[in-house]
Order: sequence, then structure tokens, then C-alpha cells
Amino acid sequence: MAASSVPPDVFAGLRGDALPIAVGVFLAGVGVVVGLLALAFWRRRDRAPLWFSLFTTGYGIRLATNERLAQLLLAVPPAALELLDRSITYTIPIPFVLFLEEMIGPGWHRSIRRLWQVHLAFALIALPVETVRGTPWAFGGVYRWLIVAGTVIGLAHVYWPGSAASPELRRLRISYLILSVFILHENLRDVFFLPRMPSVEWLGFLIFFGALGFIAADRLLGAERRLSAIRQELETARRIQASILPAEVPRLPGLEVAVRYVPAAEVAGDYYDFLPAGDALGLLVADVSGHGVPAALIAAMVKIAVGAQAAEAASPARLLTGMSRIFYGKLKNQFITAAYLYADPRAGRCTYASAGHPPPLHWRAAEARVVELQQGGLVLGRLARAEYREAEVPVASGDRVLLFTDGIPEARNRAGEALGDERLRAFLAGHAALRPEALATALLARIVEWTGRQEGLEDDLTLIVLGVD
Repeated sequence: MAASSVPPDVFAGLRGDALPIAVGVFLAGVGVVVGLLALAFWRRRDRAPLWFSLFTTGYGIRLATNERLAQLLLAVPPAALELLDRSITYTIPIPFVLFLEEMIGPGWHRSIRRLWQVHLAFALIALPVETVRGTPWAFGGVYRWLIVAGTVIGLAHVYWPGSAASPELRRLRISYLILSVFILHENLRDVFFLPRMPSVEWLGFLIFFGALGFIAADRLLGAERRLSAIRQELETARRIQASILPAEVPRLPGLEVAVRYVPAAEVAGDYYDFLPAGDALGLLVADVSGHGVPAALIAAMVKIAVGAQAAEAASPARLLTGMSRIFYGKLKNQFITAAYLYADPRAGRCTYASAGHPPPLHWRAAEARVVELQQGGLVLGRLARAEYREAEVPVASGDRVLLFTDGIPEARNRAGEALGDERLRAFLAGHAALRPEALATALLARIVEWTGRQEGLEDDLTLIVLGVD
């Protein structure tokens, strides 16, 4: 349409529409961006940015398409634009009130929550009834009074005397009060015969949008800052935990040892240690129930308990008994399993004991078979006077002993099937000819192949391969 064909008064009016349209496009664009950010941070469980995105986008679209200039420029039937306008108008209070609920709670007797539920019910009834009957805005009067009532209820809750005036709430109070003035004027001017003037409700919403945009951005960035701080703390905890593990694998005549330690998270509840005793070597594997920082803290306590029992390195039974007494009454709902093996290659024997831990597997080269070392006992710390027993087995050149935590046999594939003890025994039998380092690498590769993932395991994995030369 050429400018010369438009009457001057209409042309002036269209030029006046340009600002609301620009504001509407801006609001819709920002709303979409905030929505994408809200979805990206969906796991944070803060839904305020999402509701902010929905009502800002909806309001922006309605504002941009409700002006004459947009209706002239868009090749859309007027009936379709009217339906879009009505649909957004009737539904936009829902994300707005949900945002309010996220900010200040469900309200007195859950009145804020009831408010968005009433608006939802209204929209579900009014839109189809008006569309079927061909009577647009037949429920417009009811809608106006719902908006007025909702605005007053929102003001009452935002300014409730008992609510703590946090910086977020102070911004919300001021901006919501300004918006309420524009909303009440827009919906009550015909009732109270207020002066007629061009609708500038969008100006109040723009002010409100600025304040809420700051709040929403602060929430997103604040959550990211908190997450970053948590990550730094976990990284510090990971370094501390790594420092309590043995710095190197012992090297003794007649013995070869390989270790693999794979935490499921930044820190783990698995622990292993070595107690050299002359030409012999004690090997401990322990597993604290649970994951993450609580389990890692108890794993650090295991190190202290092992050090306190170092004098009993040659006796697995006495070592586990002493550790159990140290932990008695200190674990509450958690527990610790452990297996301890004392290998003496000169004497040609291993002595072992277990505290509720998966039994070590012994590959006997001379017999070409795998045997479980079944000397078991209660988990550590359950009884004040728990006593553990030990057993002795002969070892010879070519033998392999595998100590591990339950994360290995319980590793699950995509179908949820555990690797299991039988597959683990078969693996050891099929790879026992490998040196301990190669065997440990092959077993870890088998776990990755079985689970289909190298990271994000369900449980911590620890394994020690002892080879007798």
C-alpha cells in the first residue's frame, strides 16, 4: 500500500502503531531466548524463567499483531488474527500467575495456585464456546473481572507484611505495583468512566518486564554461579581423595600388582591400600555404601583405620577385627565392606579375610581353574565385638588373584542385565595368561564394552590384580 493512498489521519495512526509493534517484537524475541535458556537449565528445577518466557513471548506476539500496521502488513486473515489475539489474551494469565507462584509461593490458602487454575478452566471453556458459537469476546466481561481480581490478589500477596523483603521481592513489588496501575486502568475505565486514552498497558508491562528480566537472569546466572562453586568444591574433594590413595603400586620380588580405580562421580566411596611387610604385601579393597561426598568422607576414614591397624598387616583377621571396632557406632545408616589379602611369595601362600565383600577370585595356574576365596564375615562396624576369621591358600608361579568392588559384577548393560559373577570368572579364566597390567586393562575394557559407556557409570569400580611370578 503506497503512503500517498493512505489518508493523513490513518497514516498518522499507523505511524503511532510502530512503537508498540517494535516493543512487541522485542518482548517476543527476548521471551524466546529466555525460554531456550530455561530449557537448557531444566534440571535446576527453577521454573520461574520458563513461565517468564511463556507470558513474555505471548504478550509480545499479541502486542505486535494486535495493531493495525501489523494487520495491514501480515498476509493473515483478520479472523485468524482475532483468534490468535483472543487465545493469547485468555491464556496469558496462566504462565504469569505460575511465575508469581514460583516467586512468592502458593499464597494464603493456596489462593495464588487456585488463581491460575481458575484462569485455565476459564480458557478451556471460553475459547471453544466462543469459537463454536461465533461470538468472539462473549466472555470478555468475565475475563476483565478475573484479571482485576487476580491483580488485587497478587498485590495482596506481594505486599503481605509477613514476607521477607529480599532484593528480588523488592524489585517485584515496585514493578508489579506499576503494572497493576496500568492493568486496573485498562480494565476498569469503562466501569468508573475514567478518561479515554490510547491503550498504554504495554508501557507498564515493559517496566515490569525489565524488572522481571533482571530477576530471571539473576536466577539463571546465580544458579550457574552456585553450580560452578559446587564443581570447584567437588574438584577440590577429588584432589584430596586422590591424595589419600597410594601414590604408587608396590614392587616386590615375586609379585606384580596392577590397579584400576574408576569413580562414578567426582569422588567415590571405593578405597584401596597396600601394606608392605618385608618381602610380603597386604592388599585391601573397601567399598562404602552410597556415592558422592558422604561415601568419600567415610572412605577417608577407612585410610585412617587401616593405618591404625598396620601392625596387624600379616593377619587379615586381626586387621579387619580392629577396623570394625574403630567404626562401631560411627556409621549410622551407612556400611563398609572390605576384603584383605596378605601375599607371601616366599612362603608360597596367601592369607585372606572378608567383611561382607565380594569374594576375591583366584586363578590357579597349575589346575587351570578359578576359585572363589570364600572366607567371609559381617560388614565393618556392625557389632562391637565382631571377630573375623582368615583362611590360607597356596599360590604358585602363574597364579592370579583378583580383588574388586561390587561395581564390577553389578555393571549393567543397556538392557539392565548385570555382568555377573559367572561372566567375571570366565573372563579371568580366559585372560589369566596376561600380565597383571594387561589383565587389568582388558577387564576395564570389558566393562566399557558391556555397559556401552566410559563415563557416567552407576557405581564406582575398583580392581586389583595380583600376579605371582
